[in-house]
Amino acid sequence: MNLLYKRFGNRVREKRVMIDMSQETLAEKCDVSTSYIGLVERGERKPSLEIVLRIANALSVTPNSLTMDSIKHKATNNKDKLVLMINDFDDTQINTTFEIVNQIHSYIKKDTKKAACDDIDELLSD
Repeated sequence: MNLLYKRFGNRVREKRVMIDMSQETLAEKCDVSTSYIGLVERGERKPSLEIVLRIANALSVTPNSLTMDSIKHKATNNKDKLVLMINDFDDTQINTTFEIVNQIHSYIKKDTKKAACDDIDELLSD
């Protein structure tokens, strides 16, 4: 089977284990058999788009996070790099990252305003 499907299956297993969910529970939530989930996790079955969406939904992740390590993305700028970094974070990690970035943003805005005021003061004093 294609390496893409093995990687996808590994990501499904990692996410499932991370939230302490059994294959049986995942199968029930996706309305498929437990053996089918096992085949997907081993990369031995190619799930349809509908099944990929069901799996992602059952695991509370984006479909993208299940395929991210399989798809080669080239980050062309820092904004793209940030998106790629946080793409497979869970909700807690995203919230923590948001709080940190929000604090940095506030600091930079305040610092930029102060620098602008300093520049104006310098111009007026000349």
